[in-house]
Amino acid sequence: MCEFKSGIIFKNRVVLAPLGDESHSSLLDSLGVEDSEFNASKKFVRAELTPPNKGIIISDISKWRYRVDQDIVPEWYSNDPERYEKEFRNIVADFMSENFTEEFGYYWTNIHMDGKVWHFMYGILKEMIFGKNNNYSESNVRKYLEECKLRHDIEDKYSGKIVPFENNLLSMDGFDDYGFVTDNILSIPTFDLFRKCGNRLPLINCPYLLSTPSQTPSRNDTTLVMAVHSDGHEDFDGCNWIDYGVRPFFITES
Repeated sequence: MCEFKSGIIFKNRVVLAPLGDESHSSLLDSLGVEDSEFNASKKFVRAELTPPNKGIIISDISKWRYRVDQDIVPEWYSNDPERYEKEFRNIVADFMSENFTEEFGYYWTNIHMDGKVWHFMYGILKEMIFGKNNNYSESNVRKYLEECKLRHDIEDKYSGKIVPFENNLLSMDGFDDYGFVTDNILSIPTFDLFRKCGNRLPLINCPYLLSTPSQTPSRNDTTLVMAVHSDGHEDFDGCNWIDYGVRPFFITES
């Protein structure tokens, strides 16, 4: 499976895959190059540059791992692999700078909405279990976001400009047992917020949590919470069964 960030190295140029589709085969097809063993031995090299921890897209690209994703390579590549790795790293660095904002050691998608700037992390901050139940206000995720280093870094830089987020914990079946909770700096999206700006959020190759519960004690079920998967579809997942990604955001005045 092709990993972020993938591309094709030719003798005199590098072409990266577009956001949302890291397939080498699709990229070759779009370039009109047959994906064959002969061409792999003469014309191109499938390459990938991936962060050290899947889904956690740190901005220090020198720490990303370079990998050639084919068994045979052209002679021009094998004669000078260091040159082509350096070129690939430089192209990826330029791509990230052109498509994202770099802050606090991560990349961010900044969306101007409702007179404010919504800073959504590109990638995840970490993987973790949501909590013992699906109430975000008492979840492991919220506790972590309130205590992590990133929160303090944001507060130091944007002091006086940060806008708290009122997280509406209305369940998907319409019960408001959990009410609202105010996140002063970092939060994760509700389903409604995700739906509002999801078409402006690039896909990431790691499933991540939303704060919206499936049901509540009113329906005698506190086990499921909404999550977004790598292809962008949403469903319910167990809040204490498996680790999912935490993709935080924060809001500042424009």
